[in-house]
Amino acid sequence: MNDIYVIILLLVIISNLIYRYLRVLRKYLKELIHVSNRVSEGDFSVKLKNQYSGDLGRLSSNFNFMISKINTNIEQLEDRNMKLKSILKSISNGIVAIDNEQKILLINDVAKKLFENSDCVFEGQKIDSVINNEAMAKSIATLIPTRKNKKIQIKDGNDRYYKIKMDPVYLKNEKNVVIGSIINIEDITENVRLEKIRSDFVANVTHEIKTPLTSINGFVETLKNNDSIDVETRNRFLDIIEIESNRLRRLIDDILVLSFIENNENEKYDNVNLYSVFKEVYDITYNLAENKNIDYIYEFSSKDIELKANKDYIKQVLLNLIDNAIKYTPENGEVSVFVNQKKDEIKISVKDTGMGIPQSDIPRIFERFYRVDKARSKKIGGTGLGLAIVKHIIISMGADISVKSALNRGTEFTVTINQ
Repeated sequence: MNDIYVIILLLVIISNLIYRYLRVLRKYLKELIHVSNRVSEGDFSVKLKNQYSGDLGRLSSNFNFMISKINTNIEQLEDRNMKLKSILKSISNGIVAIDNEQKILLINDVAKKLFENSDCVFEGQKIDSVINNEAMAKSIATLIPTRKNKKIQIKDGNDRYYKIKMDPVYLKNEKNVVIGSIINIEDITENVRLEKIRSDFVANVTHEIKTPLTSINGFVETLKNNDSIDVETRNRFLDIIEIESNRLRRLIDDILVLSFIENNENEKYDNVNLYSVFKEVYDITYNLAENKNIDYIYEFSSKDIELKANKDYIKQVLLNLIDNAIKYTPENGEVSVFVNQKKDEIKISVKDTGMGIPQSDIPRIFERFYRVDKARSKKIGGTGLGLAIVKHIIISMGADISVKSALNRGTEFTVTINQ
């Protein structure tokens, strides 16, 4: 009978222990479910209360460590992702990463703009479905299957030039396993334009220099091989040689000035008195106007107008504009120079009553070696670089120049400088 009581007592004790353990386990599972739900929602600040002993205690510690590790890894991934996006955003070229199925993994804003498709979710889409630039789409479609480092230059329908470079992405430590490609798109329109300008400039310079040199060499050869040439003819030949030599010198001087301005070699800025600089130009050009009986007038709203600039640049602008006005104005005409200052704006106007410029030619008159009337320009000694020099100086000053002209009525150049 006593044994039965003992057994019953043991069963009661065991049942009590099992009940308590089940309560602890149920509480633990409830807490585990709560914490795991919070973690699944992205909250990694929660932890299991590490107040258990034995296996539950070790499980709690491991679970808390796992949460902490996941949180750390996610923070690192987010940090790397943010840095990667910042790098992609700061790159001036269009960058696109695609996988082997030609689906976009990464793309920066420049590439989106170049694809001419702003209303689209790019990531996850096949690259050929998001490019609206036909020339670019065809070129990229040609490059992708090669899976090799390749680059091509294209021109699209809008007369813009692009350099497209394709680089395969290899699996780590596996040089033969390609897992995608990086596409680098660079807009080189400006480079192509500048290269064309340089090429045209060299061709024009060669032509402009060759003409007077050919003339000089021809007359020198004639003088050397003909001792019987009379004095009058000889002097006429020498006069032509002198004219062509001076033309060549002016051309070289203008080329050097233009190169000097473009390279920004002179950064000397002073307080320049406009009236004082103009008087220097006036003294140089007055005889030219007087020889053609041109009425040469000027008017300043104040003789104390000053601006922070390079004095030589200002003098060059005034000299070129006034010299052109006098050269292209017939006898008994008029050349006027007006300088006005209103608040922080200075306007310099050079007006003539000359031959004028056709409206179709006005957009091009600042191009190097462009002449409205080539025959007349060469006759009066123009190099074709005067207005190009003016334009470059104006740009370097952050100023603006405008032109108004009418055939046989005259031309007016207006320089606007904001202080």
